[in-house]
Amino acid sequence: MSRARANRRRALALGLALAVVYLAGASLSGRASLLARRPLLDGLAPPTPYRWVNPPAALAADNRPPSGIRFPLKLTAKGSQLSAFSTPDGQVNFVLSQGAVPPSRGQTQVLVTVEPLDPQQFATPPGLLVAGNAYRIQASYRPSGRKVSAFGGQSSVGLTYPLLSSPIANSAGHVVLASTAGQSWSQLPSTDAPGSHQVSAQLHKAGLVEVGVPPGAAKPSNKTRTTVLLIASAVAGVIVVGALLARLFLAAGFGPGGGSPPPRRDRPGPRPVPPDGKGPGQSRRTRR
Repeated sequence: MSRARANRRRALALGLALAVVYLAGASLSGRASLLARRPLLDGLAPPTPYRWVNPPAALAADNRPPSGIRFPLKLTAKGSQLSAFSTPDGQVNFVLSQGAVPPSRGQTQVLVTVEPLDPQQFATPPGLLVAGNAYRIQASYRPSGRKVSAFGGQSSVGLTYPLLSSPIANSAGHVVLASTAGQSWSQLPSTDAPGSHQVSAQLHKAGLVEVGVPPGAAKPSNKTRTTVLLIASAVAGVIVVGALLARLFLAAGFGPGGGSPPPRRDRPGPRPVPPDGKGPGQSRRTRR
């Protein structure tokens, strides 16, 4: 066996060992979670932990309370000025277009407030899961304190939502829900950005808002998922190992076109002369 062939066999053996180690690691990660095998992408940071009013039990220990806000706007003869603001935690973004709140005699300001609330104290929207907190958005004139019930123009609200432990039908199917008092909800035409976990919609009335999303099919149990992953890993391992072994045997000369040349057949020597001294082809003389 030449030195080049020996080096090739050692390289293939090393590749086989690395493949076995990789498959073993994939199998172990599959036992933990499907997320354990997601690729790590440069430039994508995990979202900021969501702040719940009433967090799930698994997140209660690390949860931080969400933020509200009080935002005064100057009121002119043409109404409120164009304004945009966010809660300190960034979970609510609100834009009031120019003149969204009309002018009122004797009033100099509009006070906008955003208050986070527990959605469980309100009616559940039919056919939807609630993702995150509910928020009450209100506005009132100052100094009278009279409530503003509607917003004009192109006013809009953007809400950040968390990832739910329950399955959902569509990761880009979140919608903004609006209600006056939380007894019934209406879906607003919404734009969902699942990459940033935000959904936005135009908002024309003061009141309650929250995020809804259609539920998905039930997830398989952990035991079933683990079994499927182990079987898939085993099948993949057999295929990879089989391919590497086949290549190894071909490189070693055991396959078609390889191997040692056939044994050399010696050319036959001269045939022995018979005792009478007459070789083949020689005629015998007849006796007289």
